Amino acid sequence: MAKTYKNRVRAVLLAAGQGKRMKSELPKVLHPILGKAILGRLLDSIDCLELEHVHIVIGHGSQQVVDYLNKNQPKTPWSTHLQEPQLGTGHALMQVVPELQGFNGTLLVTVSDCPLLKASTLSQLIETHQKESAAFSLLTTIVEDPKSYGRIIRNLKDKRLPVTAIVEHKDASPAQRAICEINPAIYCLEWPQLEAGLNSLKNNNQQEEYYLTDLLAWSAEQKLKIADTLSDWKEVSGINSRLDLAECEQYLKEQTLRHLALDSGVSIVDMQNTWIAPEVRIGQESRILPGCYITGDVEIGKACVIGPNTQISGPAKIGDRSIVSQSQVTNSEIASDCRVGPFAHLRDRAVISSQCRIGNFVEIKKSKIGKESNVSHLSYIGDATLGSEVNIGAGTITANYDRLSGKKSITAIGDKSSTGSNSVLVAPVILGDNAMVAAGSVITKDVPDGALAVARGKQCNIEGWVDKRRNSHDTMKLPKAAEQKI
Repeated sequence: MAKTYKNRVRAVLLAAGQGKRMKSELPKVLHPILGKAILGRLLDSIDCLELEHVHIVIGHGSQQVVDYLNKNQPKTPWSTHLQEPQLGTGHALMQVVPELQGFNGTLLVTVSDCPLLKASTLSQLIETHQKESAAFSLLTTIVEDPKSYGRIIRNLKDKRLPVTAIVEHKDASPAQRAICEINPAIYCLEWPQLEAGLNSLKNNNQQEEYYLTDLLAWSAEQKLKIADTLSDWKEVSGINSRLDLAECEQYLKEQTLRHLALDSGVSIVDMQNTWIAPEVRIGQESRILPGCYITGDVEIGKACVIGPNTQISGPAKIGDRSIVSQSQVTNSEIASDCRVGPFAHLRDRAVISSQCRIGNFVEIKKSKIGKESNVSHLSYIGDATLGSEVNIGAGTITANYDRLSGKKSITAIGDKSSTGSNSVLVAPVILGDNAMVAAGSVITKDVPDGALAVARGKQCNIEGWVDKRRNSHDTMKLPKAAEQKI
């Protein structure tokens, strides 16, 4: 059911900052948190709000951000707005104003470096703002160490104006810096009621920037209604350094594991050394062993055993009662009752049907493995289709790539067929049903149903060769020069 709001609602995400303390060429908002960019996690929350539009203000590394958005399209209708140069948060919002002509409603404005921000928190801010008919609303939070955040200045005498101003850290007095209630930069603005205030912003401050926070002081001077909501510090904390990034990822991981253990019936053997993203879904009675890193759109069925030391990157799906041990799975599907690993690598749309065995040091790429088939040892299966009950011998390779043409060709293996050890199937090639390939063969032609293919040099035994060779070495004499060196 679609959400309903009292007034129209749009969002503005401020994503133009460089993030100098990250010491990175990658824009701060694109740094990953458990496999998903900071901006992507915030957009997930925005999508849950079902707003009419989200305006994304970009600047530093703008093309990288646009490329990310094109590849990871938000569900909410969106647009980007270039802020160049970057002259503060107020200046950032000014870049969106031309697109707000004719808009009458609420603007949800937030910085984009807070990946833990929940949709429920944003929804509550919007509802409070509209219920109280406020012109300016904001989230605040209380911390032990305010660091460089803006301080909340309250008017204790006038309960109608509980917050009168936000003072940036660099402009704060010693007394103001002692305040532990800070501004995480998440607001609701009633538009176009506050447009005049935005146009009146000045940059007479330490950083010579146009502060969006000054819009709060303007609203107080105009006797407009101001509302505030207290929020959890962890949820609204921003990412300003690599240390913040690590702490945020650790917190998100801990929350995810607690949810899986308490609400989903999943056994997490080692909470410290297991990393699972919040979008991962795991069925009841599954066990996650130490050293696992699971991110992205991943669905794991019931009663599975994953790990130890296994990496799964979505999109991926694993059926009930399957075991994946010490392996890597990316963009692949494993059906029920399968055994994968140790040291297997499934990638690029590998599809494993039920009751299959994918063993140690096996790589499967862009291939479908039929029901009850085995690829047990030291094999590469690429761009191939295997039927049911197929057995692939140790060391079998599908030679699918022609380096000169740059083309990849298909190998097809029928039901109940098998290959001997150290076989090479040179694609394109077809093995029929119940066909067999002798060990050590290089197959370049199709093999009919029920046939045995042998493609190797004829064996020749030379009787007594070893003794003759040994005797010839015993009678050999070294040159005098060599004897002198010895």
